[in-house]
Amino acid sequence: MGETDGDSILRMTDVSVCFLGCGKINQRHVRILRRLQPRARIAVASRDPERARAFGRKVGAADSFGDYQRAIASDYQVIVIGVPPRAHRPLVEAALAAGKHLLIEKPVFASFADLEALWPALSGHRGTVMVAENLHFAPFHRKLKTLLRDGRLGRPLFLDLTRLGRSRPDGWRADPAEMPLGALHEGGVHWIRRVMDLASVFEADEPEHVLDVSAFGPPEPITATPGEDTTMVVARHRSGLVSRLLHTWAIPWRFPPFFDASKVLLEKGALYFDARGIFARFYGPGGRKLVVPAIRDASGFQAMWRHFLACVREGRSTDFTLRQVFADFAYMDAAYRSRKSLRPETPRPVPGEAPRPR
Repeated sequence: MGETDGDSILRMTDVSVCFLGCGKINQRHVRILRRLQPRARIAVASRDPERARAFGRKVGAADSFGDYQRAIASDYQVIVIGVPPRAHRPLVEAALAAGKHLLIEKPVFASFADLEALWPALSGHRGTVMVAENLHFAPFHRKLKTLLRDGRLGRPLFLDLTRLGRSRPDGWRADPAEMPLGALHEGGVHWIRRVMDLASVFEADEPEHVLDVSAFGPPEPITATPGEDTTMVVARHRSGLVSRLLHTWAIPWRFPPFFDASKVLLEKGALYFDARGIFARFYGPGGRKLVVPAIRDASGFQAMWRHFLACVREGRSTDFTLRQVFADFAYMDAAYRSRKSLRPETPRPVPGEAPRPR
């Protein structure tokens, strides 16, 4: 047979994708898409026509656009927004109005107010909209969730997630106008998603499970990061779980098995793990288990793209929903408000909905 059934299906189901932005993250996205769909028709766009052409040649794009609005108005089905977050809102608005499917790099917007303002258009959009949170799809993270679903573990007590590692912001990340909030906003979205997703195992089927948030940190950043570079967030969840997230770009990541350990403590068990996906130890009524790191697609980018493309083709909702995006950003917003008010803050409700009873 001249071609496999998989090749035939791939040809019939390829979607066309236009990437806005010519940075490293879109270069990575293009590479992954090429691996999954070798025949996919892709385009690239930049505000600089020459940069768009050069990037297009580098990644083998069929088209390059020197204007984002022309790219959005083209016949490409999917728009990937891979530019700094301050530029997201007008591009998302334009892509929604054009009826495009959307994959938006995280953080989804530069401010929580942007998400609130666009919520009716986002939630009412008939196309597929997803934020490119790869760690939500990482195999190691999925293994941890599966272990925690053991109904014999009893009540959840405490979740502690630590993200250490020194970062030296450059480019737009060093510009206060481009990065108005700080490290928790730009890099912390990964770890907020992990806290919220692990905590969701013990909740009813609702993303909005945080009762209140208290956040603390040094009065001034330790590094050159605009805004904060180190924040500790303590949250109370509806299940009775208390979570703590320490996120920093200032404290070095040293000897990982001992200095970057995170944990979930339960009434009848415990899970100890490294937040970066290196190892985990699980203790439960059925005994103990060692979780080894995932070698294939450890960061979850391929799984994320497979899922997104399948949802586009089949017209179904994504596993990482817009309500989860909203709940994560509401947690973050409450943390920043708590740092200023020096008291616990309640995450804001979805626009148009009454706050849930506490």
